[in-house]
Amino acid sequence: MIKRTGEVTLATIGLILGAILQGLFSLVSSWVGNITQSNAESSDFAARYESALRDANVSPSDAPDVHTVITGLHTFGTWSLIILIVTVIISVLGIYFIIGNKKPVLAGILFLVAAIVVLLATLFVGFIPAILLFIAALMSFIRKPRPFATL
Repeated sequence: MIKRTGEVTLATIGLILGAILQGLFSLVSSWVGNITQSNAESSDFAARYESALRDANVSPSDAPDVHTVITGLHTFGTWSLIILIVTVIISVLGIYFIIGNKKPVLAGILFLVAAIVVLLATLFVGFIPAILLFIAALMSFIRKPRPFATL
């Protein structure tokens, strides 16, 4: 039987880092979306948003309005949380299937899917956890047990 300590370690570190990044994305976007729900905060955010548009020489007709931005941030936070849960489930299943060398190919596929999801869900900021999960997937595919010698 082949030991899969490397795959488990890389996948666990990738899972933790990816969950932290996705959790931060979800927390910040939901927080900004919730803060701007009150009228005072919403008008302050709108003033800053319009000021930033003027500073960047962008006409207001070319940019989305402030309410669309606030709604988008809130929606992004919700979807980020859902994707975080899915990523954790996929990664934990991959770790379960690689421990004891149960189904290394399935574990590799799950690690690969988790790497792609982390990379896309964090808008390419989570490339380090994605690389760790990708390496764990490659190791799951490539490493094979040695054949037993027959006498």
